[in-house]
Amino acid sequence: MDIFNFILKCNVFFGAGARKKINAVIRKNNYKSLGVVVDHALLGVPIVDEFLGSIKGDIHIIRCDISEPTYARLEEKRSESMRKDFDAYVGFGGGSAIDMAKGLSVLSTNHGSAISYKGFEKFTNPPLPIIAIPTTAGTGSEITPNASFIDSINKQKMGINGESIRPKFSFLDPELTISCPLGPTISAAVDSLVHATEAYVAKKTNPLAQFFSNKGFTLVVDNLPTLAQDLDDLILREKVMLGAFLSGVALMNSGTGPAAAMSYPLGVHWGVAHGIGGGIFLPFVIENNIKEGFFDYAGLYDNKNESLSKQDASKFILNKILELWKILKIPKNLKEYGFNEGDINKFVRDTMRLKGALDQNPTPFYEDEIIKTLNKLSKDY
Repeated sequence: MDIFNFILKCNVFFGAGARKKINAVIRKNNYKSLGVVVDHALLGVPIVDEFLGSIKGDIHIIRCDISEPTYARLEEKRSESMRKDFDAYVGFGGGSAIDMAKGLSVLSTNHGSAISYKGFEKFTNPPLPIIAIPTTAGTGSEITPNASFIDSINKQKMGINGESIRPKFSFLDPELTISCPLGPTISAAVDSLVHATEAYVAKKTNPLAQFFSNKGFTLVVDNLPTLAQDLDDLILREKVMLGAFLSGVALMNSGTGPAAAMSYPLGVHWGVAHGIGGGIFLPFVIENNIKEGFFDYAGLYDNKNESLSKQDASKFILNKILELWKILKIPKNLKEYGFNEGDINKFVRDTMRLKGALDQNPTPFYEDEIIKTLNKLSKDY
């Protein structure tokens, strides 16, 4: 076995009611003033308003009113937040609200423009501490050192990234996900399945990352279809949230791949939610890898016939995903988003900017493979 490194740097509180532990953390760390970035759609939801009202100390609500955060909107929110002297930031909501909190924590101690911190470790001064409270299950932002933002001028989705923006505390409370509608519930969960699958087979994966991928993938695949039929089932919410969390841990210690990379231009230019975008491409990436003789998907899913060969087990998992996508109504044609054959060159150019992710795929997946995938997805069915 090769030497590998595995990192998990986050203090996580998990389970129904976990959010109620926040005041103990605030008191222990002497956080007196908090900038709380909240998904604006959550304001007015009883469980959310009750929770926000229970937080001890001076809190200032910052509305996250954009589904895909931009550097420009981050700059706007900076002006609002700089009127206060915060001890920490709280990201409350989906990945966008948590990413916005991460970005503001950087800008609170670094005085350059938001866009100047695009990339990895571009800031000099340590950001303020971040507390993450996700109300969706799947983005992984609550444990990663990354925050995604769109450069509206150059039409690129990049980010502000660095180890010090990894949340110091995360509260994963499935009760908070009950308010999440069907669309975002599916998008976030599908995002987690992309994380688990691509982390499992990435070139720099390792046995621990694969262990977390397997457990995360299996939990989400086995429980998401039923949850989609009963969004108020707290037990199912808890299982999907745990699976998504485990998949995020795997991603953080392994790497992403072509499906996630191709979701970026789809989100920037066609407004497709990140999780759905990755989900659209995932079966095509798996199919391509199997055709190229890669069969190491076999151990990704527990609930399969163990007597299957690696090749047949990999095909079984591909078909399992295709069946799930059919149940969840994941689109099979990009034309419904306004994509057409004339957009292929632009799409390929933007995806190739994320070559580092493509490099992690176990078989070559570059311009030719992207074009073949887009051609399949832009034909009429």
